[in-house]
Amino acid sequence: MTAFAFSGICTAYQFNRQHCSCLGGEKVIYVANSSISYGPPATVVPFRTAPYINTTVENIEFKQYQLVNFFSDVFSTVMKSFDGELLSDYRYNYVFPRVDGGYNAAHFVYLDVAFCVTDSPCGMPVLVNTTSPTYYILNECGNTIQLSPLNDGLLYSYSHPGFGCKAFPDGPTYNCSVTFTTANTRSFFYYGYFSGADGSCDGYTLGLEATWADTSKNVDLCSTAKLSEPFNSVTITLRGTAAAKTFKAGFSIYMY
Repeated sequence: MTAFAFSGICTAYQFNRQHCSCLGGEKVIYVANSSISYGPPATVVPFRTAPYINTTVENIEFKQYQLVNFFSDVFSTVMKSFDGELLSDYRYNYVFPRVDGGYNAAHFVYLDVAFCVTDSPCGMPVLVNTTSPTYYILNECGNTIQLSPLNDGLLYSYSHPGFGCKAFPDGPTYNCSVTFTTANTRSFFYYGYFSGADGSCDGYTLGLEATWADTSKNVDLCSTAKLSEPFNSVTITLRGTAAAKTFKAGFSIYMY
């Protein structure tokens, strides 16, 4: 036993060199001093140079990386057990080992793995089979991006590098618009974790304009958590200054 929790019943924990978090609603876990090591916090390293180990789950080959962090509380409702239909969609999911020996999975749209991996052995393990082309809204301000008709696979756009492991960076003032265009009509899915319970964006305005055929649609993304539309052109606009600098995970879009 390397740790225990008590809430009327004493529960023992054995970490076994695996990432371990409080499970079952435990409020406090007591850890022996001998089980604690102090070192520098994990830092992000470039994905192309991040260490990994090859592993196999359900006869599927993965590379296991370590994450510097993951907003598991924010995305807890989208984590699904890696079985059934998810096994056939493994190319579009990141897989997370569970402490009970099983696995959970989350779609690419919830994590920018390229800016969340570390070379620290204390990181959170994540299994990666493949990656997809990625854009970052804050890095593309003022740009119009023509999507190639030759690329008919999934494309991902995150609000900022490190979506899923780093909070949205509140800058002094943003005035950012990014447009994606395509000759062939595509569809997009928007997932927002940017607004508060009151439907505001902490002082920012965040909007989207999509056009296709003879149709145009404008949407206030501060009051919309999920959106799916076809498009020939879609523009995402972020403006303003953070009022209280409350936590915002950000937002993501995938196009196909």
